[in-house]
Amino acid sequence: MSSDLSVAQVLANLEKQLAFHRQQEAHHAEREVFHREQRVVHASEVENVSKHYEAFKATAEGAAKIAARTATAPPKPEAPTPPVRVEPKRPHILVARLVAELPAGETLTASKVAAEVHRRYRSELKKPISSPTASTCLRRQAAYGSVRLVKKGTAHIQAVYTKV
Repeated sequence: MSSDLSVAQVLANLEKQLAFHRQQEAHHAEREVFHREQRVVHASEVENVSKHYEAFKATAEGAAKIAARTATAPPKPEAPTPPVRVEPKRPHILVARLVAELPAGETLTASKVAAEVHRRYRSELKKPISSPTASTCLRRQAAYGSVRLVKKGTAHIQAVYTKV
């Protein structure tokens, strides 16, 4: 030990050490209170979580037993049925069907019939029927007696028919 220190220096040194250790004691006392409070909080959380854990575990085990007991093989997938292919109908059949469905007394022109056949029976046609084709079908319907000619047509004016 060095004896070159004066009494004043020794006292100052001891005071510094004393202050440091008091500060550390106070700090650790605060930490002790903080840690004690945190310990209480975490202890209550451990109790709460463990209670829910045990309840969930018991339920999950019971559900797993039930699921294992009633497990069956999944049903075999059914073979997909091929789409029903609609055979395209000839235009005169569709015009006759349309005329049969319309109320008596309704007036018909070739363009109206062509549009209505296309609207109602689109899936049964390969392509939309034209007004000249519908006109021919109506003319034949008139010859068979299911429609009657009301007004004769010309090259630029459509003939008008009505259902009998």
